[in-house]
Amino acid sequence: MKNLFSKDDKKVKSALERANSNGTIEWVEPLLEAFSLRNEDSLREKMREMLSSVKLSAAEGIFLETLNNQERKDIHADVLGFIWSAGFVPTESIDLITRCATSGDYRAAIEGLTLIEQCELVENEQILLEAILTVRNALECQEKSDAHSLFKPMLEALIYLERNQ
Repeated sequence: MKNLFSKDDKKVKSALERANSNGTIEWVEPLLEAFSLRNEDSLREKMREMLSSVKLSAAEGIFLETLNNQERKDIHADVLGFIWSAGFVPTESIDLITRCATSGDYRAAIEGLTLIEQCELVENEQILLEAILTVRNALECQEKSDAHSLFKPMLEALIYLERNQ
């Protein structure tokens, strides 16, 4: 795992091959960290592919912890995408998803909207109401002009969930 952080691309590639062939849940957190530290290149793209295809249910919790970590805000849009690509639908964390979607860039907003649209039911009404309030506040903030157009459909999806509780 330590080779994920190597300056030697061959070592990183070898570590990625090991993780791909016999990786377990223990690889997810280091892979996320290495992804966040690496500049955009083919190895980072390979990390993105691997994180997007994780089928270990425990990975959902690791992804959500990453969204809670403000020090990793630079990869929140990616993590929202990983959650969707891996097939997770974290309805009970919809408040966290909306916070990341409304505080990030356009990509974070589109990934967040996609996740919200996947939700069929949110059992915890308080979490849903917090999500609605977050999006309403974001709608009032015009400085997010590039993502602002996505907040209205996000709010509409959340209100639909609220009405169908």
